[in-house]
Amino acid sequence: MAGIAWQVLKQLVFSFVFFWPGWLVVKMITFGRYPRSIHPAKADWLDYEFLSFIGAVSVAGVVLLLANL
Repeated sequence: MAGIAWQVLKQLVFSFVFFWPGWLVVKMITFGRYPRSIHPAKADWLDYEFLSFIGAVSVAGVVLLLANL
């Protein structure tokens, strides 16, 4: 039971916490063109996963950069 709770917690943190930094990075890189919509009916689930991954990588990069200062 604890394993299932841990998996759900990891998915929630990955999908919701890292989504917004990823969204911001992609918006800045594409000069506001993408992502066009964050509405679930208009976007694919992989779009959310991709943005969350980009967010996790960017947050890790910022943390590493700040740690080296």
